[in-house]
Amino acid sequence: MGGRNPVRAVVGGLRGDLSDPLFRNAYALVANGAFTGLLGLAYWTLGAFLYDEDPGIVGRNWAAVQAIMFVGGVTMLNFLLIRFLPQTARNAKRLVLTCYGVGSAGAVLLGLGFLLVVPSRAPVYERLDGWAPGLAFLALAVAWNLFNQQEAVFTGLRRAAWVPVVNLVFGLVKLLLLVVLALTLHPEDGVVLSWFIPVLVALAPVNALIFRRLLPRHREDNYGRGERPTHRDILRYFGGGYLGGVFQYASISLIPVVVASRLQDDAVNAYFQMAWALGIMLELLAITLSLSLTVEGAFDGSELAAHTRAALRRTFMLMTPTVALVVVACPFALELLGHRYAEEGAPLLQLLAVAILPKALIELYVGVLRVRSRTRMIAVLQGARFLGVLALVPLLFDGADLVTIGLVVLGVNVVIAAAVLPSLRRACVSPAPVAVSTGGV
Repeated sequence: MGGRNPVRAVVGGLRGDLSDPLFRNAYALVANGAFTGLLGLAYWTLGAFLYDEDPGIVGRNWAAVQAIMFVGGVTMLNFLLIRFLPQTARNAKRLVLTCYGVGSAGAVLLGLGFLLVVPSRAPVYERLDGWAPGLAFLALAVAWNLFNQQEAVFTGLRRAAWVPVVNLVFGLVKLLLLVVLALTLHPEDGVVLSWFIPVLVALAPVNALIFRRLLPRHREDNYGRGERPTHRDILRYFGGGYLGGVFQYASISLIPVVVASRLQDDAVNAYFQMAWALGIMLELLAITLSLSLTVEGAFDGSELAAHTRAALRRTFMLMTPTVALVVVACPFALELLGHRYAEEGAPLLQLLAVAILPKALIELYVGVLRVRSRTRMIAVLQGARFLGVLALVPLLFDGADLVTIGLVVLGVNVVIAAAVLPSLRRACVSPAPVAVSTGGV
């Protein structure tokens, strides 16, 4: 019996992967995506049952959540933290604090613009009108901005294992609060409050861990190692990198805001938002290896081609069966929430799941571009993806057939993935050197 034990082979392969920082961080982020997805499904399943007599409450609440997430998310500077923290030792704390401050200020300014324009024009956002709801909106947008930048700090420090820990606790507390708020204290805003109260509470202990333990250790372990980015390098990266990050996050969070503003039926918005939220959880899985590729490529640019090949293989090993499972199972799973959720949401979710495969190719190439500091090309790719969907959804979507949105997302991503595939193949063979100056931060 000379055959190799398959279980031992799998365990051995996993141990080998976990010894490689590329896969160790990536698997931590994949685990985070899995936890987030499962807890998200449980959260929205519970929400559908708790509000089964009025799904419009879910629709209105989720529209507010998406608006807060858009304002807080589109202003975060995760792209800088993930790209430059691996190379920054002495001034790592300053880099994190600067990103926190700029991101928070941006969230306040964008939030003020949103409150001045949107609530008076879109009925689904009318509950945000007024100074008290407005101040709460701004505070939650800033909190969401910082909460997400924490994840980028963990990832950039090559400590991504903390990300699923934080989000697992966040997801469980969110579930508990949803029940308490929906059944007793504040049912009208139960979804919004259950989503963001844990965010507010988590900021202090998580940042205590970052600033008191992880950043000092990072400085100690990496001081004097290799080349360092200068302030000029970071500023040069900022323009195109930020614009690309804005487009990427807007493609996740602004599109549902646009769709919600065109719907007259809050219940239909609930069906759409459910499918969209689950689709975005799949997209986050596709992004994980791209982020890990950026971190490891920035840490050691000489291994970029090998890391790119490995990330490409692992991405499709993980995503192909995941997509197939979602396509087959989602009609039955959404039926548990109610027939209309399955009827309206399942076809959209199936298309969004299939779109993950071309999205994964795009994200991996963006990871390569981040390492090479080719931020203009990042902005072009992410802008084409976002603006293509943003232009076609209002043009083709009639306010009723949600499948149209899925077809638009799939079509735009297939076209862009086909365009970047030759460049991604070349990156797997001979990567360009990483552009970093010496004597920096």
